[in-house]
Amino acid sequence: MKRNKLIIPVSISLLALGCSAPKLSSVKEIKPLPDAYEEKMPIDSNNVARLHFEDFFQDQDLIALINQVLTNNLDNKIASERIKIATAYLEARQGALLPSVTAGLRASGTHYGKHTMEGVGNFDTNLSPNIDNSQQIPTFITPDYWLGLSASWEIDLWGKLKSLKGAAMERFLATQQGKDLLNAALVTHTATLYYELVMLDKEVAILDQNIKLQEKALEVVKIHKEVGRATELAVQQFDAQLSNTKASLYSIKQEIVAAENKLLELTGSYNGVIKRGSSIDTRSIHYLARHGNPNQLMEYRPDIRMSYHELAASHADAKAARAAFFPSLTIGAFAGFNSFNAEKLFNPTSIAYQLIGGLTAPVFQKRQLKAGFKVATAEQEIAFLNYQKTVNGAFQEVKTLLSYIANNQKILTEKRKEVSALDKGLHVSQDLYVNAYATYLEIIAAQKSKINAEMDLIKTERNHVNILIQLYKALGGGAVGS
Repeated sequence: MKRNKLIIPVSISLLALGCSAPKLSSVKEIKPLPDAYEEKMPIDSNNVARLHFEDFFQDQDLIALINQVLTNNLDNKIASERIKIATAYLEARQGALLPSVTAGLRASGTHYGKHTMEGVGNFDTNLSPNIDNSQQIPTFITPDYWLGLSASWEIDLWGKLKSLKGAAMERFLATQQGKDLLNAALVTHTATLYYELVMLDKEVAILDQNIKLQEKALEVVKIHKEVGRATELAVQQFDAQLSNTKASLYSIKQEIVAAENKLLELTGSYNGVIKRGSSIDTRSIHYLARHGNPNQLMEYRPDIRMSYHELAASHADAKAARAAFFPSLTIGAFAGFNSFNAEKLFNPTSIAYQLIGGLTAPVFQKRQLKAGFKVATAEQEIAFLNYQKTVNGAFQEVKTLLSYIANNQKILTEKRKEVSALDKGLHVSQDLYVNAYATYLEIIAAQKSKINAEMDLIKTERNHVNILIQLYKALGGGAVGS
């Protein structure tokens, strides 16, 4: 009776020891985003970030290449395996909320000394008139047989296990967003390399055309030398310029090989041919530069969503760390057959069972628990700051790209004018040279200026396309798993 009276005060004491838990910090809210990236920019309710890459790009060769990369890329396959790992952790946390049941089969044989409690007890038991022959205990070697089930279950009184399950769920979702982020990177990287090849092909075509013009000019100056209208110096100057242009051609061809090999690596292939078009259609992607709502970033950018899930997971970890301060209630039970007589093991008289409950509270582990809670709280704050940093960085990235696009359009206009003017100038210098009104140096200078201007124009076009591709990614596009 006295023991029963002690249970209530002991339980109250355990609860009092566990209830001195620190206060949990709430999840903070980040600064609200502006309504638009620029003051004069229209706010669009359409989710431009949800454009699939097949809607964004019009080149069928590029679309086929992206699909091949997404299917065969090794990093993408690694990310899929990481999702499986996260799924396994989530299943483990879900299982922790359920009772644990195990089946066991045990057999042992023990020799007890004559001067041990077990040895004396077994000897006295065999002398008792209250037992029959089947209950006689072998004393030289005492066998013990057990076959049955045992179960244990921690009652989640304070939500610790539920919080750990929630943290695992958020990290599972963050892992999925990580794969979406990788997909976005693969789409944009593939498109960038693809258009790099298209532009390099254009550079090759320009150099081939200029090599033909320079070879023709070299032949003209050689004829002029024979008739005394030019010197050997002029011939050598034209020849040197031709060699320089050919060297540039070989350099660009090597860049083509390097870009093709990078694309083959992305597709997980050793060899192959990168099929590609000869032009770039950017009409479908200029829409992104004129529309877009910053709040769409919160919904569609994989890195922002990943940071948000990491923040939610860290908050769940902190809740679990706080719940560790409270007492835990565990229920255990077993049932089965237990006997030292093998013939009687499956007899109903050998059935054994037990039900037990335990309430435990931390006493001397408080410093460890407080340290763990401080770590979890700090990690929650770090996750919030990373979330805010990711959102801020995403917003500024889009703003910067929009500015690049606006300025690059102006650069393209001026570069096209420059190429047109230099092309006319080259024809004029050739006519003047033939009519002895210009020197060979003026022709060489005009040819060099024209080549440089054409190459600069291609680089500007390449930069413009790359910026548009990056804008697509920055707005949250390209995440195939979205």
